[in-house]
Amino acid sequence: MKQLWDLLVSGRLPRADKSKDTFRREMDALDEFLARPGAGGVQAAALDAFVQAQRANLSADVRRRSQRVAAVLVEPIQGEGGVRMASARFMRRLRLLTRVYDVPLVFDEVQTGWGMTGRLWAHELFDLPCPPDLVTWAKKAQNGVLFVSEELATFFQEEKKFNTTWEGDSVGMVRLLALMDKLDLDHVRRTGDRARSGLEALAKEYREILKNVRGPGVMLAVDVLRADLRDALLDRAFRRGLVLLPAGERSLRFYPRYDTEPSAIDDALSILRLAIEDLVGGRVASEGPPAIKTRVGTLAIPLDTVETIDFTTENFDTYKPQVLAVEQERYGTAAQYSSETLRDQQRPLLQYPAETLEATMANARAIGIALRDRVSGRLVGYGLGSALENHDEEGVSSDPHFGENNTFYLQAMATPPTVQNSIEVENHLLELLRDRAIAAGFEFLSTLIEDRLRETGPAWLRDAAVIERIDNYLRSGALFAYLQVPLQPVVEPTPAPQATSQE
Repeated sequence: MKQLWDLLVSGRLPRADKSKDTFRREMDALDEFLARPGAGGVQAAALDAFVQAQRANLSADVRRRSQRVAAVLVEPIQGEGGVRMASARFMRRLRLLTRVYDVPLVFDEVQTGWGMTGRLWAHELFDLPCPPDLVTWAKKAQNGVLFVSEELATFFQEEKKFNTTWEGDSVGMVRLLALMDKLDLDHVRRTGDRARSGLEALAKEYREILKNVRGPGVMLAVDVLRADLRDALLDRAFRRGLVLLPAGERSLRFYPRYDTEPSAIDDALSILRLAIEDLVGGRVASEGPPAIKTRVGTLAIPLDTVETIDFTTENFDTYKPQVLAVEQERYGTAAQYSSETLRDQQRPLLQYPAETLEATMANARAIGIALRDRVSGRLVGYGLGSALENHDEEGVSSDPHFGENNTFYLQAMATPPTVQNSIEVENHLLELLRDRAIAAGFEFLSTLIEDRLRETGPAWLRDAAVIERIDNYLRSGALFAYLQVPLQPVVEPTPAPQATSQE
């Protein structure tokens, strides 16, 4: 909300005042108004009085700059972005804020409109204090359709204001009119409830792979814990006869038709279960596999015999085979997975594929390093990551600094199990990555990493805040933790010296 407010008060002009105190005061006023009884269906007179009172507090410069903003366009629920849902409180604030600044609010209901969420329009879910200024609708409308407020109606009626290839056609309108009386929202809700219950059952059974089942009506999604595994799951489902679509970085969409028969939903869920089994390579025994352990190696690597290699987009291809070899040794057949997970030469789920590591190194502000033994020429460890906002691993969306562009996310780190002093090598890697993150201007470091490093890692990592813990992560048998630590030490203010009396 702060980013949007900054846009409204500045009009994207440089040196405009964007005081946090002013923002908080305005948000407090909005919240106070929305907390009044019946604010969702507030009378127009009370709403107009509040809006005018708030506008009176805006300076002439702010009002002028806000008019540089043509409109605020939002999806009630992000579809392609990952079936992400904003809170009703956020949307009610947004509606009031755009009214105060006299900027039209547009809801894109191309995906969500006409019953998809169990309501005729998805924005009805938010109990807005007043309707949006414009709603777009398509796909199920058989045309491109606009609903506009009275204030905007004249604008769109003027010649050439709205003239595109997708204006619609009479045949599409005939199809729409034939369908308008057939919408049964109760049926949509029943269909969605059955599908969601099935997805929740799968997420409960395969909680190391799936989580966060969400969505209203038949607009449903579930997260796969890693993006590369999501894509593999889509492929397996397709090969078994179930067509599903991705969304966002690691979400799986499950959008049944409004009138899907219960038996068809059950069949789809059964196919999805089989695809998950293909992915994980069989059920894990009830007691779970043993935790990942580093095999006692035959070689200690003194730190003064290793050299540091900084990865770049230009040289990563050169070192990529050795990086993948470290991944294979650490998380592949050398790790103690169940035999079912390793059957048919499947890649263990913890092991990163080349495509994921390449994509990370292609990001702006990516940092990657490797340690190479000068004697053997082998890599004895590596680590890489980039800005937090480039990632969507488990825990990222809950990161308190997500969206601030000040956090380095350590995505991958591994040392071969043949290194006897692997803890020492890991800590050296972490120190180097921390130094480079500080030099790159990052203020925090976040990572989803084996929980044991909270005991064996450097002192600054042992003091990290634990955002989330995941037991048996990706059926590895290991406890993982999402950690965040400030990169710069917090400087405590020096207490003022106490005055002493002299006798």
